[in-house]
Formats: sequence, structure tokens, C-alpha cells
Amino acid sequence: MKAETQPAKVKDNNDPEGLGRVKVQFNWAGGNNSSEWLRMIQPHSGSGKGFYFIPEIGEEVLVGFEGDNAQNPYVLGTHYNGDESSGYAEGQNNVKAIHTRSGTKIVLNDAEGSILIEDPSGNTYLMDGKGNIKVNAPNRISFNCTDMDINVSNNLSTSVGVNKTDSVGVAATETIGGIKTEIVTGNKNSTIAGNFIERVEGNLESHTVKELIFNGDKDVLISSVEEFTKHSQKQIIHNSSEPSNFY
Repeated sequence: MKAETQPAKVKDNNDPEGLGRVKVQFNWAGGNNSSEWLRMIQPHSGSGKGFYFIPEIGEEVLVGFEGDNAQNPYVLGTHYNGDESSGYAEGQNNVKAIHTRSGTKIVLNDAEGSILIEDPSGNTYLMDGKGNIKVNAPNRISFNCTDMDINVSNNLSTSVGVNKTDSVGVAATETIGGIKTEIVTGNKNSTIAGNFIERVEGNLESHTVKELIFNGDKDVLISSVEEFTKHSQKQIIHNSSEPSNFY
């Protein structure tokens, strides 16, 4: 019996053997009759690899027959119809898209030269075709790797709405070619388990609107190779619980 290519609707896509086959119902078949499991043409397939896109139940597919034999049907692919359209047509054929039923999608736009990857939660990855990449996540972005290099030829801006924590297991080095400015509107606390060493080749100045206090559980040593000068608009008071020598 000679059979011609014809449309059908998918009735089942849960292939028990995992071969990507579907069961279909031809338009001329009545009731709940459906075919046996039909193989489906894919752009690429193989053991442990391939292109795995299976049509959803109820979608329209096109069925062909090997050698025009009605006993050897196979699915050529799916196609749109008057009731089901992609929503991506815009007249110039600029948009190519992969869009699943949950809303996960990859959209390639030839007019913009852009690529958009998006999921239903609002995560987006956009290459805008103008040299920019935008990544957005409503919740968290995590990077896990052995080593990471970040190279920025011009400016790097970081904005944190609440707290920022930096944790380094061994050593941290910061090299600045020009000026470093720190602005803290609240308190700044530094806790150092070992030694704290500062080396300044120019001047070291410290200005405070209120008191300047130095406390040491042991000796406090201030030394100078040249003159050591103290200025005060009022008295300079030295308090010691033991006799002291100033020379």
C-alpha cells in the first residue's frame, strides 16, 4: 500500500526506551486510536549525544513513510498551523528562537546581532550585539572555579546595597598606581592577629575632630632620626605611675 506524507497530532511522547519516539493520531483516525512508537528525525543523534527535541502532546507533526510504505512511518518534524504560531515572526526573518513550554528560551536576533538567554524566573544573559553583555538574576549568582582572572582596561564600579564580606585564605595584595580614597560614614574597626606595619615614603598625617588615643598593653615607642616636635595650643600633660625621664 502506497502512503503519502501527511499531518498528525502527537498523542504520547514518553518513549519507554528513551529513543525520542512519539505516538501520533492521524487526522483520518477516529476515537483515541494512535500509532505505534514512531522514530523522529533529528538534526544530530548518537550514543550519549545528539539533538534531543521532542514535540509536546497535542502538537502537529508531519509523518513520512519509508519507500511510501504505510507500514514504515516516521516523523519528519513539527510545523505551525493556524491555531499555533511561534509569536516570533516580525516580517524580516531576523529572529531565530528556541522556546520551551515553561518559558525557557534562546533568542537570536540578526537585526541587532544579539543573543538572549532567559528562564521563567527572570534570569537573563544578553549579548546585545554592540559589545556589551548584561547578566541579571532576581536572586543569587554564584561562581565556583579553581582560578579566576578579571581584567578591566578602564573603570570598575561595584555597588553593594547591604553587606560585603571578603575572605582570603592566605595573602591579599592591593597595588594602586595613583590615589586611594576611603570614605566610611560609620565606624571602622581593624583586628590584626599579628603585626601591623606601615611604610610611608612621604608624610603621614592623622587628623581627628575629637580625641586621639594610643593604648598599648606593653611599651609604646616613638623614635625619630631627626627632631621630634610636639605642638599644643594648651598644656602638654605627661602622666606616669612611675618616675619618668625626659631628655
